[in-house]
Amino acid sequence: MCVAAQVEGTSKIQFSQTIYDFGKISQVATVSGVFKFKNVGDGILKLEPPRTSRGCTVSELKPDTLQPGETGELPFTVNLGSNRATVEKHIAVRSNDPQTPVVFLTAKVHYTPLFDLNPITLVANLPLGTKETTEFATYTRTDGKLLRIARLEASKPWITATVEPSAQADEATVRIRVAIRRDGPPRRFNEYVRIYTAGQTNTPASNIYVYGQIMGEVSLSAEALYWSVTDAAETPIEGMEALIPRRVTIRSDNGQMLELKNLQSTIKGIKVELVPKEDGKLFELVARLDEVPASSVSGIVSFETSVAAQSRIEIPLTVYVFKP
Repeated sequence: MCVAAQVEGTSKIQFSQTIYDFGKISQVATVSGVFKFKNVGDGILKLEPPRTSRGCTVSELKPDTLQPGETGELPFTVNLGSNRATVEKHIAVRSNDPQTPVVFLTAKVHYTPLFDLNPITLVANLPLGTKETTEFATYTRTDGKLLRIARLEASKPWITATVEPSAQADEATVRIRVAIRRDGPPRRFNEYVRIYTAGQTNTPASNIYVYGQIMGEVSLSAEALYWSVTDAAETPIEGMEALIPRRVTIRSDNGQMLELKNLQSTIKGIKVELVPKEDGKLFELVARLDEVPASSVSGIVSFETSVAAQSRIEIPLTVYVFKP
């Protein structure tokens, strides 16, 4: 009697291309393409759901199981954002191919938006005694046609934006002047100016981001306290980075005497103290981590001052606990 032994075949995935280059693209928000593949082995090919980098999405594999000789498709979409950039996204495709269990696919796009803003972010700091500061941005229509600004809209009334006058009426580029006035107490700010163009007045064509600081009579350096430590259950606290104190310099910028009091931390295990350095005009805040928390935690260190406009100052505080 003869017995026939059935030998199971081996699957093998083959993509027609692993790099999809869209070349130069403009005036669109997304681009889409399809990676095509085939089972060139003699066994059944089974694929897992693909994994993508951020900003790239994939549709369902068509199909995810292929007989020998069958073909499939992997549709994908890349989000381009709103700024000039060379965009590169990656897709990982896993299968039961024993020789190539993972295939890495790449989608490339050289994107130029219809409107190009430079810079996209303005940094504006107002030192003590300064009432206003001005920053500039250049805005260009990349297809060379006339750029017509319908309006500029600031997020706060103390920020004003205007288009600088030009001698030419057919320009594709304009210069935008952004003025920030001192308004209210000393603080940090994070605001924006929206740009609306002719023919697109309901939604902004671009945003200029404006951030900085209105400085007062008291200045800090640094302006945040941060620890990154290993879980105390895994590593003894002795010899850890947690033992290194963090320091903040507190300075009187107008040369007047300062009084500081009621120094507090909202995080248990953080010990803080004020060390006078220069006749009431310069202090050092020293923070020590005496107890590592069980998990990452955020809070503040605060103190009161004798300056009316900055009667209470808060310093962000973070302890990041890494768990191996």
